[in-house]
Amino acid sequence: MWIEIEKLQEVMTVGNLICLAFLLGISVYDIYFHRISKAVLVLANLLAVFYALLQAGTSRESREELLWAAAGASAGLLLLGIARLTEEAVGYGDGWLVVALGSYLGLWGLVEVLAAAWVLLAVAAAVCLVAKRWSRKAALPMTPFLTAGFLLLLAGEYFRT
Repeated sequence: MWIEIEKLQEVMTVGNLICLAFLLGISVYDIYFHRISKAVLVLANLLAVFYALLQAGTSRESREELLWAAAGASAGLLLLGIARLTEEAVGYGDGWLVVALGSYLGLWGLVEVLAAAWVLLAVAAAVCLVAKRWSRKAALPMTPFLTAGFLLLLAGEYFRT
């Protein structure tokens, strides 16, 4: 069989499935309404912090993971600062979503997701500009690209193991 069930079960943990469900729901909402629900963002951030604290035990390794989760959340806070400086060129909702993702994935997982998302976003923007469907001032929702980046992260984990 071309899909190894054991490897798939390692990658598709309950936490990853919950994260994916949140990302998919937020993406659909963002596409249709051009905003992200504050209640969903609060819940996502609470769950991400709870997960990070739950994963942290008393061992040194666990404390390091908690520090990486805090670093990931800090990267999201940096994005919130950028949103403020650029008068929401990147929305606050996107920033809070990145805070939640950073808390859940840690810094390096977040970097992988953001890198993939921004590459896909740049390609989509270029296609829209070349096809003359949009002007340079038009905005694409970021959350579908974050979702795609998360899916690519999961695919990478599947093929890495």
